[in-house]
Amino acid sequence: MSNMNSIQKNLFQLLVEFDEICKKYDIKYLLAAGASLGAVRNHRFMPWDDDIDLYITRENWNKLRHILETEKDVLPNGRSFVYKENTPYYSNPLPRYINDTTTTMYRNQALAGKACGQHLEIFIFDPIPRGEKEKQKYLDLLHVYTELLSPYFIVNKHATYEDWEKHYKLYKKYCDRIDKEGEEKVLNELENTLQQYSIEDCDEYCMCWGTKDYIYDKELFQEGQMGLFEGKEFPIGKHPEGILRIAYGDSWMYIPEIDEQIVHGGIKYDNISFKEYTDKYLHKINRDSAFEKFKINKRNNVDLYNVREKVRMLIAKEKVQVGCMHFKNNLKENEELLRSLLENGDYLELSERFEEYSILQSMNEVQKFKIFVPITDKNLATFLLNLLKQGKYYQINKYLNIRKLNESPLTKELITIENEVEFCRKLSIARYDNKDEELVQSIIDKYDGIFSDLLDIYRAKLWIKEINAKSSKDYKDINNLCNEILKKYPFDGETMAIQAKAKSELGQENESLELYKKSILNTRNGLIWQKVEDESGISRMEMERELIEEEN
Repeated sequence: MSNMNSIQKNLFQLLVEFDEICKKYDIKYLLAAGASLGAVRNHRFMPWDDDIDLYITRENWNKLRHILETEKDVLPNGRSFVYKENTPYYSNPLPRYINDTTTTMYRNQALAGKACGQHLEIFIFDPIPRGEKEKQKYLDLLHVYTELLSPYFIVNKHATYEDWEKHYKLYKKYCDRIDKEGEEKVLNELENTLQQYSIEDCDEYCMCWGTKDYIYDKELFQEGQMGLFEGKEFPIGKHPEGILRIAYGDSWMYIPEIDEQIVHGGIKYDNISFKEYTDKYLHKINRDSAFEKFKINKRNNVDLYNVREKVRMLIAKEKVQVGCMHFKNNLKENEELLRSLLENGDYLELSERFEEYSILQSMNEVQKFKIFVPITDKNLATFLLNLLKQGKYYQINKYLNIRKLNESPLTKELITIENEVEFCRKLSIARYDNKDEELVQSIIDKYDGIFSDLLDIYRAKLWIKEINAKSSKDYKDINNLCNEILKKYPFDGETMAIQAKAKSELGQENESLELYKKSILNTRNGLIWQKVEDESGISRMEMERELIEEEN
């Protein structure tokens, strides 16, 4: 087990209890989000984690809910299950398993006053119909249902501008229906529509809450793997790496930088019951009246947000126009110099020269409104090739996709880069998700002559060699290939970690130890961090925990 903080210890205890309940009553569930990442990547909490999410299908949730409502003594003392059907003013589609002796209070749960302890949050998945048109219709209704359900905040505000416009019109339509027909009738109708499909007639499960639609093949929820998490095994599904790729993208195996790590706010105490807070104010509030005012304010806020979105888009466009004045001409005048830096392997200097462009094009509002930061196609290609050379193919599409929205077609060079990204993605899925040595080798054989200098190909070759290494000669071959790779890519921590293992097998322990230490400072690949810890005992994750504690 890792050095869990007090909040994580409480959450882990809740998980152990929930797992025991599910085993007792034959309820199927999966670890989700950070807990699933932790189980697959490093077998523990991420140092900044302050919650646990779970996935469950509607069928299994209904079974669990029936048990909770009909049997006695299902839950341990000091625990409760809160969901919208059993808790007034809890307008949330996600049930929570709660430790009533602790506090995790968010503003949007203050009125309900029940889901305010440290908790597990449960994402319920429903079958989604086949066919793109039917699927999109389903998602549109799901988005508007979640928006209508919650009066406390705008649920779908992270949608793109085009999607928001469509969502806003549908939301207004259903608000009009609620005014004429009543809220209960309209919400029940939407629930029945969204929950009408049988998994036998569908290929996928779907869940949406706020920032993203989660759509998974139904086979991923079948009886699958168990993952080690903080010393105990929990279900993580069939092909858990594939689940993580859908949820987090192609970079799921990488640990975010400290300033990108998501920590939830709220009031948190692991030794004070939330009831000490709720008892001080709930009796002073007319909750029915407050709830109705929340609903009115929600509609007003959505209308205001809709107007503000148009203003935000104009502001974002102006930010791009002003921001690119600092670098656009400089990049254009130095096209050939920048390309020569790429050809000479000066990748870090090239990254610095494109830093202002990268920051501006990556800004949330610039991405949301799909605003293209105007640089030449040759400079864009140089920038993207620089990412590709550093093994960061997973960052490229966010830049390339916005360029593709321009009227002018992609250049041949940009099309080639697009193909290289797709190749790297296939290689990553074969290696990380499927762990299929033959498939990885077949992809290498097919494309080695075309993309032979790509870091991702070198890494895949090393992966195969290390799997099959048995003799000193094998490890000498690995060591030599690592030397060749590090001449071209001296910054690659993944290669260093594999070379460290080879040197250890060859009896070069001091060199091996230094390489292990160097490797974890030159990569944020969590799987490599775990590999180094397993092989050398050096825990980069605990270093990260200490750094986070210092930051805080």
